Amino acid sequence: MISETETHVLAYIKAELPRLLDHSIGTRDFALEIYRDQLPDLDPGKVALAALCHDLARLIDPSDIVHQLESRGIDTDSLGFVTPILLHGFLSAEIAREKFGVEDREILDAIRWHATGRDRMNDLEKLIYVADKIEPNRDYPGVGDLRMAVREDFRAGFVKVIGAVIEYVVARSLPLDYNSVAAWNRALSDFDVRPAGYD
Repeated sequence: MISETETHVLAYIKAELPRLLDHSIGTRDFALEIYRDQLPDLDPGKVALAALCHDLARLIDPSDIVHQLESRGIDTDSLGFVTPILLHGFLSAEIAREKFGVEDREILDAIRWHATGRDRMNDLEKLIYVADKIEPNRDYPGVGDLRMAVREDFRAGFVKVIGAVIEYVVARSLPLDYNSVAAWNRALSDFDVRPAGYD
């Protein structure tokens, strides 16, 4: 059953961020699917709310994102992001807290880190990260294989999703975020995966 807060967030997205409505709902629905099938220890209310709120600041100009975070006393330089647009998760968390009264630390962290991942992610953070990247409205080469991998085994699929994101960034000679590198290294370590050629 959808919560009152989720109802308010959906109404806000429909009115203020209509371009993101399908993506936000797709992220929620895919995250809930994986929760039901593989991550039953998570709280479905937290899953749904984090998914719906993850992009509340996505359409704000990157320079304004930095300004708005700094005006809230958040030192953006200390967060280690290589490009300002990746900070939209942090501002989305602030909007979720201020506008919709979201105070749960796990929800806010899942929103904050959905764009890049980070070292030592919990399952909720991993789930929102993955759902954002491969929800059914996403359409790019290989996304179907990633969805299949995640549906078959969330933890192995999570490693593949991070790897695909990093491969995309490197192939285009874009700056690779330090937090994404930390997430990748931790994912390999936690899942005991070694790249080809490693002994």
